[in-house]
Amino acid sequence: MTDPFETMSPAEVAAMTQRLVYTDEPIEPPVETGPGTEPVLIPRSVKLSRDLDKACKRRAENLGLSQSAYIRSLIERDIATAGTGEQRPAWVRELLAVIAQHENDEYPKAS
Repeated sequence: MTDPFETMSPAEVAAMTQRLVYTDEPIEPPVETGPGTEPVLIPRSVKLSRDLDKACKRRAENLGLSQSAYIRSLIERDIATAGTGEQRPAWVRELLAVIAQHENDEYPKAS
């Protein structure tokens, strides 16, 4: 797929933008918000060495995750343990609640 703007001259781009009509009309479908909605994911470019990329891909596959999900989980874990004062991700709070609930169980502890 080619970018149509690559072949347009600056004058053609300017003419196109002048034809745009801005309104206050709501977008369709409306953007859903609230606790039950999926978070908006913002793409980021990350530069990795070839070896690190291969290792990342293998590890993500072993965990049944995409590379994006794997990298996101590492960032979430780091932020959750860094003491930044930010609220921990929901999955971390839930996991810590389960651990706290069973902390004094009489089952043998893994060491």
